[in-house]
Amino acid sequence: MGLAIDRLCWVDAGENGGLVQRYGVFHLPGLFLVRDGQFFGALQSRLSRFELDSAVRHALVLEPDELP
Repeated sequence: MGLAIDRLCWVDAGENGGLVQRYGVFHLPGLFLVRDGQFFGALQSRLSRFELDSAVRHALVLEPDELP
């Protein structure tokens, strides 16, 4: 897809209940941004290169939250 990210991880919520609980996943599918150990929260975006890239860039200018 050519996004400006180093790594994108797919996590199966049915097989990884601990991660689902830790990050407070309430709706699936869910996309969360973690960079250098900092949690920037859930991204709300369509699955297009432009919209995902825009959502990532917007999230990175905000103050990160503590990791759940």
